[in-house]
Amino acid sequence: MQWRNWRLLVKLAAVLVVPALLAVGLGVVQIHDDVTRANSYADLQRLVTMRGELRTLLDALQMERTMSVERLSAEAAHAADDTADLRQQQRSVDSARTTVAHTRKLDVVLAGVAANRYRDAVGLLDRLPALRTQATSGSIGSWTALNDYGTIITGLLHLDQALVSRFDTPQLTRSATALYELEAVEEQVHLEHAILLQAAGRSHPMTPTLMKALQEADIRLRDRLGDFQALATATELSEYQRTVTGPAVSRRAKVVSTVLAAPFASGAQKNTTTSLPTSVDKWNGDSETTGTLIDKVSDGFLHKLRTSSAQLQDRTSNQAGLASVILFAVLLLALAIGLGIGRHLLRSLTVLRSTALEVAEHRLPAAVESMREGRKANTVVDAVPVHTTEEFGQLARAFDTMHAQAVRLAAEQAALRGDLRNTLVNLSRRSQSLVDRLLLLMEQLERHEEDPEQLASLFTLDHLATRMRRNNENMMVLCGSTLVRSSHSAVLDTVLRGAVSEIEHYQRVHVQPGPPVEVIGYVAGDLVRLIAELLDNATAFSPPHTRVVIGGTRQSDGSLLIEIQDGGIGMSERDLATANRRVATAAATDTPASRQLGLLVVGRLAGRHGIAVDLSAQPGVPGLRASVLVPAKLVTAQAPARTDQPGTMAERPGAPLPTRTRDGRTDGGQAEGGRTNGADAASRPPQRPFALTASATVARSAGNSMEAPAPRAAEEPDRSAGVTQAGLPKRVPRTRSAPARSERSAPGDEAAASQQASRTHSFLSSYQSGIRRAQPDQTHNPSATGRKNP
Repeated sequence: MQWRNWRLLVKLAAVLVVPALLAVGLGVVQIHDDVTRANSYADLQRLVTMRGELRTLLDALQMERTMSVERLSAEAAHAADDTADLRQQQRSVDSARTTVAHTRKLDVVLAGVAANRYRDAVGLLDRLPALRTQATSGSIGSWTALNDYGTIITGLLHLDQALVSRFDTPQLTRSATALYELEAVEEQVHLEHAILLQAAGRSHPMTPTLMKALQEADIRLRDRLGDFQALATATELSEYQRTVTGPAVSRRAKVVSTVLAAPFASGAQKNTTTSLPTSVDKWNGDSETTGTLIDKVSDGFLHKLRTSSAQLQDRTSNQAGLASVILFAVLLLALAIGLGIGRHLLRSLTVLRSTALEVAEHRLPAAVESMREGRKANTVVDAVPVHTTEEFGQLARAFDTMHAQAVRLAAEQAALRGDLRNTLVNLSRRSQSLVDRLLLLMEQLERHEEDPEQLASLFTLDHLATRMRRNNENMMVLCGSTLVRSSHSAVLDTVLRGAVSEIEHYQRVHVQPGPPVEVIGYVAGDLVRLIAELLDNATAFSPPHTRVVIGGTRQSDGSLLIEIQDGGIGMSERDLATANRRVATAAATDTPASRQLGLLVVGRLAGRHGIAVDLSAQPGVPGLRASVLVPAKLVTAQAPARTDQPGTMAERPGAPLPTRTRDGRTDGGQAEGGRTNGADAASRPPQRPFALTASATVARSAGNSMEAPAPRAAEEPDRSAGVTQAGLPKRVPRTRSAPARSERSAPGDEAAASQQASRTHSFLSSYQSGIRRAQPDQTHNPSATGRKNP
């Protein structure tokens, strides 16, 4: 959950999500406001509809009031004629009332003052049936009926005024108020109409009460008309003046002015003859015409309110939709920009990462390996394909610089290692030359020495020099140098005996007779060195009183399996698995520890020829088994002339081996192999190394065992020359010939050289056995050699 460990795309999303959420929040608020205003304009449209229906109710109720007052003021003869028309008008009023109530119930939500006014208006309308009954029966006077109808109409006007307050938008408030003022003007026109109708039907037409009511109505008309003129625009006022005009309007206004201007009205004197200065029909026609014209102007304002509210609703709805689209588009744009930039950054990072891994896992190791193999180093590196100039491009250039520097450093290190390797090879060759001269000198001394003790010391020195030669050859192997190889094939028993003769504790090795096969000449020397390293490890890490058994078997596919079994302390499963993993590589890619140099020699030698080496632990058997599998192409059947003579050392377990062999080998292996050797091995208990390097995994044949055959009796030495006081055979000077060198013998003398080598081998074996019998303490006492059983 730590943000520092988030992926780059997640971090970019986190950076973009904050402004995106802020934009969404602001956009949602704006859209909500627009939607709210659109809904309010829709409510205003319903209010406009309700006001239109309320105006219809007002017009119908005003006409019913006029008809009722006229009927009550007229003679009884005319009353019956107006009953049907009055009832029809009453039904019109009831229908308009039902329409208003239905609209209020379904579409309009009233609150506050408007709700109270509506409730009062409904209560006043509920009085209408009783008032109609009284007006129809004539049980009420015209003046009372006029006042009662006026109260109901005034309640409806108050409701209309309360509805005006709901139009709080500046574009609608003025028109709604102007409409209300026109309705009030029209109400005063209809009230003056009804007042003067009472005067027309009486014997004493105008009473002070009627005159006062007419004066108040005229004042209210002029006030409402003035308020309308103040609210109306010039266009609307001009429209009113063009509409509310004509003869009927003028005659009606003149009648009202004449009645108000009469002497009775001024109070100068009582005039009982003042009456309506025109006929009732003409007065009704002029008044109704004037009301109709005013109503026409009111319809225009009502239509304007309806149109304006609809336009405002559409505008705010469009704004809300546009804001939604813009918000969505901005979010998409931000997402596209974020994805584009993120993909660019991720692509640059991906290229940089893949190139870095390619360099680290393939290019640089391949360049280093090429330099290690001695090929010419190429310090020119391919640039990372990120060519921008921003931070990622700068990082790519920095990586190119680091890559080039690493290649140059590897080239310098390869050159340094090459110089060091050449130096070590030169020193090894010089030391090898000295050792060869030393061996030749000791061989000459051995030929002329007669003292058995001195001869035994010379044999020991000869053996140590042979091991020194092997160490020098091991150094050349580790340095990658190729030594001169023999072209003659070697018999398997000769190879095994040659390997045994290279180690310190050769007396403990039992060589089992092998199949009659030969190893190709250019492989025989390396195979001897490889087996010598494994034998040296087996003897160094096993108790001194135990034997190490070595033998070979021919496999069904023609390959040769050589197995070495010791009785040592063994290795843990983890160390054994690590060792077998390490032997999978023919050439080491790093510098091994000093205790693992011999193991590296085994791996190098095995890798040269495709030989497989494997270490394993057998259940219930102490120690380790080392298996060496030689491919079939490196093994041939033994020629009859090369068959070993009977009675050789290979047939006698525990028999001493010659101090050194001259079998044409030009290569060797590290004696220690990660284990102790020489004097060091004799001074401390043997220890199993951490790992044993080998070249490949051994293909082991099932059921193949290394059970040792019963040892044959050692041949007795030839005592014809006499023995010393210690019981050792006397040596006759110049009667022992040196071991034959197979590589120096002529092809025609191979059989003779083989027989001479066998005789020499038998003589030395018998002589060495006599030395061991003369010195039993040094042979059987473990403390004499400084070794301890593990």
